[in-house]
Amino acid sequence: MKTQKTIVVGAGINGVVAAIELRERGHEVILIDPGPLPHPLAASTDISKAVRAAYGADEDYTKLAERSINLWRQWNVEFGIELYHEIGFLFMRQRPMQRGDFEYESFKLLEQRGHRIERISSKLLRERYPTWNAKHYRDGFLDLEAGYAESGRVVATLIQRAKSLGVELRQTAKFRDLDETGGRVKGILLENGEKIAAGTVVMAVGAWTPYALPFTRNFLRASGQAIFRLPAITVFHSIATAW
Repeated sequence: MKTQKTIVVGAGINGVVAAIELRERGHEVILIDPGPLPHPLAASTDISKAVRAAYGADEDYTKLAERSINLWRQWNVEFGIELYHEIGFLFMRQRPMQRGDFEYESFKLLEQRGHRIERISSKLLRERYPTWNAKHYRDGFLDLEAGYAESGRVVATLIQRAKSLGVELRQTAKFRDLDETGGRVKGILLENGEKIAAGTVVMAVGAWTPYALPFTRNFLRASGQAIFRLPAITVFHSIATAW
């Protein structure tokens, strides 16, 4: 197999996993990030990230989520620490679930695929989760196989794994631009003027993409979701549209 030098810019979850995968396939890999790591402003450095397989009637996405959950369980064993906490995820509606609703379609698909789920009525909600107003939330389900990942801790753990595999980490390096000598990308330029040559450059900078690569501003924009927590429950409230 022909190998080559690859630069991965951005040491968040996507960048560090890409670096590990490339290194395990025999490539020489340089991982670039200004630091600190995990970076406090990175999307993958949160208190936690919800992990669940409930995605309405989207069976393809559900299958991907199932694979993800299995890999999270494997990582817990492989690293010997609990990075993924399988504590369950509660979905509730103010009206009874019915065909076409996100919750209904999620419940039926997960049921069909053999997931551990439980229908939750107002009565059960009042008994188990008194923080919720059972008068307003009449129907829903509990996904017992869902949970959350300690995302910042995950990134820190994977960075150590990448280094142990021989990935070169340049933690204080700041990306300035692509080196497009001769009309093709031949590496990157750092803010200190250093030029690093490579056969491939992988940009994994998340919301910084339109700033690192200005030509992407016409078709990429950052978006996000706010998360707030109640005891034993994770609630998402969308504040922006997707890309």
